[in-house]
Amino acid sequence: MISNLFLQLTHIELLISYPVKDVLSLVKRDSRFTVKLLNDLYFEDSMIEEGAHRFILDNLVGWLYERGENPDDFVEKIVKRCASFEAVPARSVLRSYLPFISSFYSTEDVRALCLEIIPKRYPFLTHASILRNEIVDGNREMNFAFRFETPGSLVSNPMRWILGMLRVGPLLLNTPAYEQMGCVATQTSFIEALEGRISAEMKDNGVYVDGKLVGVAKTFGDCLDEHGFKWENDIERNIACVVALEDVVEPRTGTKLIQKGCYYGAPSNILDVKFEANVKAQEPFLKLMGSVVKQEFAAWEPIQKAQEKLLDLMNDSVSIIYYKSDDSISVNNKHLMRNVPARILRNLLREYMATGREEYENREFKREPDICMDPLRPNFESRLNRVIAHVNGSADPGKPTEGVKKYFEIERHRRGGFRFVPKCKIVFKEE
Repeated sequence: MISNLFLQLTHIELLISYPVKDVLSLVKRDSRFTVKLLNDLYFEDSMIEEGAHRFILDNLVGWLYERGENPDDFVEKIVKRCASFEAVPARSVLRSYLPFISSFYSTEDVRALCLEIIPKRYPFLTHASILRNEIVDGNREMNFAFRFETPGSLVSNPMRWILGMLRVGPLLLNTPAYEQMGCVATQTSFIEALEGRISAEMKDNGVYVDGKLVGVAKTFGDCLDEHGFKWENDIERNIACVVALEDVVEPRTGTKLIQKGCYYGAPSNILDVKFEANVKAQEPFLKLMGSVVKQEFAAWEPIQKAQEKLLDLMNDSVSIIYYKSDDSISVNNKHLMRNVPARILRNLLREYMATGREEYENREFKREPDICMDPLRPNFESRLNRVIAHVNGSADPGKPTEGVKKYFEIERHRRGGFRFVPKCKIVFKEE
């Protein structure tokens, strides 16, 4: 379990920047979004499971790409909102800094201290260390190393979120943003960093996109030598990496997926941060304290209303029960279908509730003996047509019914496959 603080900033940004109906389309992507989870994202000092952290941010990134939006721009909006102290969960932030308040009043460099205390503020970043801390001509360069014991446990591609989280620190403490921050190495592999948005081919010790060489095989030792870092574990120097020869940009949204010069697949993440040295705020917590007072009044009201509206819509649900005794399915206690059509919908709902998956292949169901008993003549398409007819309320032309299309639909969107389209929260059980 980890603090909800950064997810809280993310959730607030969603409630401010998008209509509630759009946010609802995000939370309906995955059945693991629940009213309790949304409350845990919203309220101060809640704890979130690592697995929940991952599926929330992965769904958010996918949702943004589907909308044609750049996920990095979304993180930038969070940073700018923190810089203006607009709707910052100030009490939560203050609590996270409580053990270090005296240090920030005595330090000569607030922004350097922000990096130095990261291992204590974010214990899920392990093996954290400062590899370099130098001042040249009044500018400080710090290289900060850390790793995840299980890469991708918090989010599939964590660096955009980590960089955003670290950039927010100085802004909340009444000091300017870091002038420059980049990634020297990351545990994320080159292919994972492409986020499925661009296809790449690995051959002859190189990575190619559209036939163009964009990365070459190196070792982590090459990275350490290039930047002059000392490293205690000599064995890790031999770990294979891919260094990017140029930036790789997702064409539709302009998202920078790969950063030139970064080593991908490294055993540790290494950040390079450059900023003017010895910037000291006279009252580093003044704006945070002011934000606490402001939030008692009008600043939080529209966000609270958006949260309440989202929860009201989330509570719009449908109850679906499969009865084993008579091989039938009911929707909100009204009989819908039985026998093979009921089993098709049952199997679909089992998978949807377990994984949130909405797209299915016909062949998955043709392999099920209780759905297609004759493998030579499965006749699945006609059985699927019966399911769709029941959902649409047209299974019996002589007795048309209301159907359940207002709760969910099944679409034949392509040959050999179909899509389950939930329109509200699905509550499914078998009795």
